[in-house]
Amino acid sequence: MKKTVFCLLALSTLAFGVSSCGNKKGNNLDGVNDLKKDESGNIIYENVKLNLWSVTTGDDAKVQDAIIAKFNETYKGMIEVTTNHQSRYDLESLLENTMQFDDENAPDILFNHGMRVTEYNTKDWLSPIEDYYELAGISFDKDDFADSLLNATTIDGKAYGTPIDVHSAMIEIRVDILEKNNLKMPTNYAELVEVCDKANELAKANNLWIRGYNSEGYKASEWRKASTEGYTAFPYSYGDMWVHEFAGYTAIVQNGASIVDDKGMPAWNSNEAANGLQVLKDGVFPTSTSKNKSAMTKYYGSEYDVGVGPFRSGEAIFTLNGPWTYLSDARNFDTDLKDDGGRQNITTRSLSNLFAMDNTKEYANKIKGEGHAVMLMSTTESWTKRCAAAIFADYLAYNGGIEWAKSGHIPAASSVLNNEDFRNNEAYKEYVQYWGTPDDYVVYGPTEHYSYCDQYFKQALQKSLNKDYKDKTTKELLEKEYKDCVDYIALYQ
Repeated sequence: MKKTVFCLLALSTLAFGVSSCGNKKGNNLDGVNDLKKDESGNIIYENVKLNLWSVTTGDDAKVQDAIIAKFNETYKGMIEVTTNHQSRYDLESLLENTMQFDDENAPDILFNHGMRVTEYNTKDWLSPIEDYYELAGISFDKDDFADSLLNATTIDGKAYGTPIDVHSAMIEIRVDILEKNNLKMPTNYAELVEVCDKANELAKANNLWIRGYNSEGYKASEWRKASTEGYTAFPYSYGDMWVHEFAGYTAIVQNGASIVDDKGMPAWNSNEAANGLQVLKDGVFPTSTSKNKSAMTKYYGSEYDVGVGPFRSGEAIFTLNGPWTYLSDARNFDTDLKDDGGRQNITTRSLSNLFAMDNTKEYANKIKGEGHAVMLMSTTESWTKRCAAAIFADYLAYNGGIEWAKSGHIPAASSVLNNEDFRNNEAYKEYVQYWGTPDDYVVYGPTEHYSYCDQYFKQALQKSLNKDYKDKTTKELLEKEYKDCVDYIALYQ
């Protein structure tokens, strides 16, 4: 596996400095040239402190902290990174307020979604991190990153963020319930519908066997009959983050829609996007023309988060979740079904093909993803800090490895993903392999209008799953939100 290399200097040499032999245009860069070099021309890093704001929380943050702790130990006395973790929603408001009113307390570096790079740069918040790779003498191998992830962080041919990973929602599956009821593992939308309809039919006939953690007095491992009132095998709601951040977009790209055009404007006002949202709408409100005969999910309302309760209890066969939660869910099943296979009773798959009305299309396997990237803030003026930030970004890209992948983050660097040790790891064989490669994922293209494009699309998605708009077609909902989005951009551009 590739390791951070500083112009052929061994790690022991780093105590004295890092070579700047790659610097060809350092004098043309903005900021403050406070670089100190030893007699060999190596940049000297003396207790450089970097403040990182990261969009990771929970178990995700713990894994990232462990990786950063190894970085700090490796560069002890030279570079130290301290981290402030924030949720994806809190981070945006905190960043906006800080950069506008308190930029002296802005972070030095940012670990956030790469799709925001163009928007941030329009606000003059970023500096091109690629320049400081060169200044620090680090190779930035663009060919090692998936095109979509690199493009999302690139402006005018220059990388403003280092791609670290790609991630999305995933589906978890109750293998035990499928096998007990002679139902097959679905690999596409038609098969998913078939399983959900069949499970509903079996339940109505009092013939669907389920089991799991429950409050009804049954042992978790004890098989029982599902309620005959109607069994919904795949519960989801707009209130689930996995729906409004990932499944909605995935449904439209798997049916041939684009998210933004080459000018960064919204491109989801199409028949293809309407077909994608119809797939999700049909799951809640089946009609005579929908592929599913019965509802795949109960109607929960737009604010309700379904959670994993129905899945864990056996009241559902499938659930949407974040891949970073899979290990936690597996541990729950190790407890619930400890005498009968534990986690072997569940498995995971990516969302590939699960919402495509025609699984023969080349785009049917695409998944809407998000890629984390390390960004360099423009308020960090010190060249020494900027070069240190490049060293840190390179470290994260190549040293998170399987530990970061276990948390649901597929490495952006192909050399990491294809490394023999990575692929031979037991976690990879058990579940990581089922989440695919970065090439399977579609991320937002570069757009300074990301927030608006995203906000108005989600409003169309939310209404599509809301009974109050049941009589509106998905095409009508998309066109209304598209017009409002374009008008808003024109007003404030």
